[in-house]
Amino acid sequence: MAEQRVIRIRYISSDGTTTTRDVEPVLFASTNGQWYLIGWCRMRDAMRWFTVSRIERANVTKTACSGHTIREVGVPPANARPVHGRGE
Repeated sequence: MAEQRVIRIRYISSDGTTTTRDVEPVLFASTNGQWYLIGWCRMRDAMRWFTVSRIERANVTKTACSGHTIREVGVPPANARPVHGRGE
């Protein structure tokens, strides 16, 4: 992140599908005890929340990031939001 370089990750989705993605990292976040890499996914052309435990491999590329910022992060995906109404 400090170098503002694209990272190439091998990611396993919740259904077990493995993809290789080029991601412009923006930040790491923890919610509900789960860590996420939040960044611009070049494959999906959108900001995505990647569950860190599902990242099988990550390599820094020589490609510079294009300038996405924290303001673009948005709200956590539904599976990362706190569950209310369970005595919490």
